[in-house]
Parts: sequence; structure tokens; C-alpha cells
Amino acid sequence: MNRLFMAEGIPGSGKTTFARKLTEQIKNSNSEVTLYTEGDLHPTDMAWCAFLTKEEFQTLCILHPDLTGQLEENKKEWNDHIILAYTKIPNLDSQLFSYLESKEIYDGRVDTETFCELNKDRFKQFGTTATGITIFECALLQNSINELLLFHNMKEEELTVYIQSLLKGVAMQNPIIIYLDVDVKSAIERAARERIDENGNFAWENRIIEYISSSPYGVKNGLHGIKGLYEYFETRKQLELSILEHLPVKQYRIQFDLNNQEEAVRDAIVKLCNTY
Repeated sequence: MNRLFMAEGIPGSGKTTFARKLTEQIKNSNSEVTLYTEGDLHPTDMAWCAFLTKEEFQTLCILHPDLTGQLEENKKEWNDHIILAYTKIPNLDSQLFSYLESKEIYDGRVDTETFCELNKDRFKQFGTTATGITIFECALLQNSINELLLFHNMKEEELTVYIQSLLKGVAMQNPIIIYLDVDVKSAIERAARERIDENGNFAWENRIIEYISSSPYGVKNGLHGIKGLYEYFETRKQLELSILEHLPVKQYRIQFDLNNQEEAVRDAIVKLCNTY
């Protein structure tokens, strides 16, 4: 039987760690499993991926012949476009990185209809073609809600209908949502500590503060600095929990203190491994 596990939660809640531990446990039970984390050449999510026309990709290969092998290795064709997981290519110069970043579909770069229909099509194709056990991290709620709330002014009812449509597309995969429910302030503080740059600066925290405060949603709601950061993620968490109540799939909401995460994760994984 096919099975799709989807780990969700705010930054710092431990989604990636949980997804990797679940993958490891499933493999230990002699079952095949495929894990996709944020930024991978993902079958549905397009975070940290450039969305290029085939002509743009060909031009890229011509201009950067030394990178052609890595460009080919990290691409996937989608209709008449190329999806390129460019953050998987090491040592890109800043100009090329900025160009590829500008070709993402996030941060309001495409209109609402294009964003939603592209994602629905990709979920549907995955849902009708994938086999076996698959694990997604932050592909259902986090990245779509961030984009549609911050840059497209989408309301809760519309968001709920959109997320329901994504789930409909993967119904044949027997999806299960695992929501890691943790204290917002503690989670964001941990994420900030763990995501510093080589000089010890809080690079992630500073970038996310700017990302939120400069978004249309952030400007409209006067979100500034660390206070605005906490306020946004508290709002997003409550919004996600509300949306979950209207999703007709099996769910596990795991509430825990970050100091007891290892125990909570271990117990949840034991339960989940009895579902396939």
C-alpha cells in the first residue's frame, strides 16, 4: 500500500529531524522509503527551486559550460519548463545565484492563480504516479501558507479550500499529516541559534525578520523586528491548526516541550510505523 507522511510545524519545531528519524526507522524495518526535504528536487514542492523555460535552461548551460553536468543532475522537466534545485549546486557565484533565485515561484513572483494551479497539478501528478512510502517535510502547509498569506492576502477559508485540493490530489497515497506542536518563542529561538552564519551572526533570524516585515502582509499588519517575527509565527501556527481541523485525512498532532523532543519523537514514530 502507498503511504505519504507529511511533517509540518513552524520553524524550529523539528520537522527535518523528525522526517529523517522516521525515514531511518522505516528503512530499519526493511521497507523502501523516499524522503524529500525542503530544497530537494521535489515531486511537489518548489521551494529553493528555479522555474525556467527550456530556452532559459539551454542558455544557462551555454553561458556556464563548466556547470552543465551539475545543472543537468539537479533538474526536472515539467511540461514546457525546467525545475532546477539550484541550491544543491555548490559554489555558484553571487550573480548566478541571484538570477536563479529570481526565477522561483515564491515571494510574490507569480500571480495567485499560477502559483495555486501549478502546485495542484504537481500534487495530482505525484498522487497518481508515486508508489511505496514517501515522506515530505513542510511541503503541504508551511511553504504554501507562507506564500499565500504573506504575498497574496489569502484568507483562512480560501487557504483551507486550497490545502484540501492539494490533499485530494494525493488521496491515492493514503496521506498522514504529522504536526509538531511546540511553543513558538522557544522554537524560533532554537532555529535562530542553529542557523547562524560562519561569523556567528543570526543570519536566518535577520533574513526572516526582513522577509516578513517587508511582505505585503507584514507591512499591512505592522510587523517589525523580533516581536513581529514571533507574532507572525504564532498567527501562522494557529491558522495551520485551524485548517487541520477541516482536512479529511489521518493526523497526528504531537505536542511536546523542546527539552523532551527526543522522547516525543520516538513515541510518535513507533505509532506511525504501525500504519503501513
